[in-house]
Amino acid sequence: MQTEQLQTHPLPTHQLQTQWITSSEEFLALRDEWNELLINSRCNTIFLTWEWQYTWWMNLAEGRSLVILTVRDGNQLVALAPMSLRPADYSRLVPFRVLEMLGAGSVGSDYLSIIVRSDDEGRALTELCRSMIARKFVIEMNNTDRASTIMTKAALRMRDLGCRTARYTQNFCPYIDLSGYTWNTYITRPGTSNGVRYHKKLRKLNRTFNVSLSRAMTEQGSSRDLEVLINLHLKRWNDKGGSNAFDSNELRNFHFAFSHVAFQKDWLRLYILRLDDAPAAAVYGFYYMNTFYYYQAGFDPQFSQYSVGQLSVGLTIEQAIAEGATEYDLLHGEEEYKYEWANNERELVCLSIYPPNLQGALCSQMMEIRKGVKTLILSRAPAGLRDRMYTTS
Repeated sequence: MQTEQLQTHPLPTHQLQTQWITSSEEFLALRDEWNELLINSRCNTIFLTWEWQYTWWMNLAEGRSLVILTVRDGNQLVALAPMSLRPADYSRLVPFRVLEMLGAGSVGSDYLSIIVRSDDEGRALTELCRSMIARKFVIEMNNTDRASTIMTKAALRMRDLGCRTARYTQNFCPYIDLSGYTWNTYITRPGTSNGVRYHKKLRKLNRTFNVSLSRAMTEQGSSRDLEVLINLHLKRWNDKGGSNAFDSNELRNFHFAFSHVAFQKDWLRLYILRLDDAPAAAVYGFYYMNTFYYYQAGFDPQFSQYSVGQLSVGLTIEQAIAEGATEYDLLHGEEEYKYEWANNERELVCLSIYPPNLQGALCSQMMEIRKGVKTLILSRAPAGLRDRMYTTS
C-alpha cells in the first residue's frame, strides 16, 4: 500500500522593520498595538501599559525627546523599546545625552523594561538591540527587575555587539505572594505575630471610633479622594523633611490624569479610612493582572497612636484577597512597615550600556565616578532623601 507523502511549506519569514517614534501623535497611534504586545510579553505590569507611559510623557517629559524604537515582522509589532533622550545635565554629573526608559524620574515607575513578544524573543530582541546601539548613545535602563529574563538577554546581546555593560542595585520591592491564601490564613500564617497585633489594634480603633473604609466608585469621587490622599500624604511627611511624591504641578497633573484613565479601566483602587467621618488614612493603588500595586499612602498624624497607616494596609490586603489578587506589591522602598507585611522581595537595578567607542569608554568612567559619589551620599542620607535620590537617578 502506497502512503501519500505530505509536503510541508514553511511560513514565510519577513525581514524585520525598525522605526523610531519621535512624535506624540505617533505615540498616541500605538495604543492598541502596544497593549496587545505587552499582554503577549513576559513583562506585563501596570507601569509598562501604554496608558501609564503616554500619561507620563504628556506630563513629565521635562525637556526629553521622544525616541521609541519599534520592531515589526510584516504588519505585526514584535518588540519595542519605550525610550526618551535626556539632555546633558551638568548638575547631575552627566555631561552627555542619555537614552533612558520612559517613566523614569520622580514618578517612581517600577519594573521598567523593553517589551518583546514572548514567542519571538530571538530575532526581535537582536534587531532591537542592534538598532538601539547604532545611535551610539549611552543607554540607562533604570528601575528594572534584576530577575527579568528579557533584560538579562538584552544586556548579553549588547555585550555581544561590543558594548560595555554595568549593573547596580537601586532599590528593593517588598511584595506578598498571596497564592493559596485567604485573609485569615495569611494574617495568621506561621512565623509571624503580625495578626495578633493587627486585630488588637483594629478592635481598639472600632471601640474608639465609628470606622469605615470606602473605595472611590465614581469618577468625581476618585478626583475628590485623590485630593484627600495627597493632603494626608503631605501631612504625614511635613515633619519628616517633606516628600517629592506630589511636590510639583506636573506630578499632580500626572496623577489626576492617570487616575482618571485607571478608573475608566477599573484599575484604580483608592481607599479612604475614616474615623467618625474624618479622613484618617488613605491608600492609592492599582489592580492589574491579579496584582494589587500599593503605590502611595498617607495618614493624619493626629491619629498615629492608633496605627491607622498600618491598619489601612491590612484592610486593603484583605480587599485585594477578596478580589482574587495573587500578589500585593508594596513597590520600591525598604521602609520597615512594608517588611512587616511582605514575604518576598524583588531587586531593582539600573542597567547601563556604553557604546563601543572612545566616547562610550569616557562616559563609563564618568558614570562610575558619579555612582561612587551617589553611593557615599546615600550611605549617610536619611530615608526620605534616599527615596528622593532613587526617583531622580
